[in-house]
Amino acid sequence: RPLPRSSLQGVLTTVTPTNRISKTRDDGRDIVKRRHPEWAEHNVRWTWLLDSLEGGNRYRDAIYGVDRLGVPIRNLVRHKREYPDPREDGGGANWLMTDSWQSATNDDYELRRARTPIPTFVAEAVDAHLGRIYRGEIEREGPDQLDKWWKDVDGKGTSIDVWMQDAVAAILLVAGQVDVLVDHPVLPEGETVATQADVDRLGLSSAVATYILSENMVWWRLLPTGEYAECLVRECDEEQPNVHCYRHWTATESTLYDESGKTLAPPMPHTYGRVPIVRCFARRKPRCCNVGMSRYEAIAERQREYYNRDSELILSDTTQAHPLLQGPEDYVQSDGTIPIGPSWLLPKKKNMGQGGATYEGFDVVEFPKDGAESIRLNKADIRDDVDRDAHLTKPAGASGTTGKTVSQSGVSKRLDSQTANDVLGRIAGTLQHAERRIAELVLTVLNDGPIKPTEMDAVEISYPREYDLFSAGALAAVVVEFQSIMGSSGSAPEVESTLLCRLLRLMLPGLDDGEYEEMEAEIETAVQSQATMKEQADEAGLAMMADPDMMARSQAQAKSNTNELGGDDDEADDESKSSPPAAGGKPKVKK
Repeated sequence: RPLPRSSLQGVLTTVTPTNRISKTRDDGRDIVKRRHPEWAEHNVRWTWLLDSLEGGNRYRDAIYGVDRLGVPIRNLVRHKREYPDPREDGGGANWLMTDSWQSATNDDYELRRARTPIPTFVAEAVDAHLGRIYRGEIEREGPDQLDKWWKDVDGKGTSIDVWMQDAVAAILLVAGQVDVLVDHPVLPEGETVATQADVDRLGLSSAVATYILSENMVWWRLLPTGEYAECLVRECDEEQPNVHCYRHWTATESTLYDESGKTLAPPMPHTYGRVPIVRCFARRKPRCCNVGMSRYEAIAERQREYYNRDSELILSDTTQAHPLLQGPEDYVQSDGTIPIGPSWLLPKKKNMGQGGATYEGFDVVEFPKDGAESIRLNKADIRDDVDRDAHLTKPAGASGTTGKTVSQSGVSKRLDSQTANDVLGRIAGTLQHAERRIAELVLTVLNDGPIKPTEMDAVEISYPREYDLFSAGALAAVVVEFQSIMGSSGSAPEVESTLLCRLLRLMLPGLDDGEYEEMEAEIETAVQSQATMKEQADEAGLAMMADPDMMARSQAQAKSNTNELGGDDDEADDESKSSPPAAGGKPKVKK
């Protein structure tokens, strides 16, 4: 990477003995051996959480250390009887085999590990939540150089939406934190930089971002503001993944070391005035300074338990796939075999007695199934717990639930929607805050130095906070219920207005306060109008009851209206009664 456009002069940095880069081999050895206590406590947990997100063979073959017997610790828990006998295989020396199918034929543990599919509960929950959040439009406004960076975040043409949704957001939420590094692009091989025109031609004044897994941020020292004063990042060689090197970052430069502490390249100075790495948190652990809390740790725990229980069922079904026969002991040979006749015919033992000959055959031993059924019920309970944790619970009475429950009412569905909207809103707030911190770091790199606080005032990032979680039928039912309540209101306008406004917020969560105020004002006006109409009708009824003359006139008017409507029929009746019958005929009778 070439030197940035601005010189090192004028950049205010404090260089103390704790953040000076030493060029001696002894100091390099000391640097690469540094490990932060919080990293030592949590790095295995971070790896396990990301393995739970990725699934597949990474989850199946992952090793998180060794137990007291020297056997690797995996996601699939080993039974006591499944430990290898040291006298047979040298204390479990074959556990380094990456393909579990190689030893699945004669090892129950490897059989379970090879044949059990990996659950994807964590990935399903993350995809469901991020899919809802990024389905809406995310509003971003900022300087032109930041707008340009949002269209190409990593120098590969990846937009900020794709970059966040595909990688950074998932890692942030599952691991609890993610480190983002922003720097100028690397100088291509064979190119030289002599003038500013070369910098512009090669695009070296732009900024590219990448994320650092928390397990690779092995040591750090923080400033009072929470930013890195210096940190040590473990990097891997693309050609040799098992070979690690370490990059030491400070506020003025970075230096690359190998595992022995030898400097691999001259220090690379920068003028950012800070370490160009920012750690974003989902939620902070209250007893740690630089560690976040995963939002999906409980789901990952249930995913592992479901994986183990599923493996028990697979082993049970496999070992019980072939029946056990119980028969006469006389047919068992000395080598443990049983003679079989033509067409796999099993002979029956003939017993001679006083009553004649009897034959003793073979019986099939039935395996007990109570344990397997219990495991299946436990698996269903775990699946339901995962759905509740992810707020993806099936409605009562739906497929997959017990038949003893009844369908949810509209009110309970609204409560479920409210809870899910609150969770999605908090996740959206976390992502919005992370993007803002990343944008501040990007502007620092693009300006080759610290930015003014007023420059961030021009940056606006807004994630949606309202999510349509109702189905079409559920939404129609809610609207009908709300209109019915509105139509019957007016008896207690103050109480009804308060309750209807509260119901509105439950039906439509996530709106701005201004939108809520406009709708609530409309509700109060409608309820007051209903109350006024009812009051006028009640007053009219009371006035009639208090004045007998008015009551009589009202009744006479009602009778007159009735007579006018039925007058024609009465005249026809009178005419039929007064007219004589025709000659030779019968009197006309009105039907």
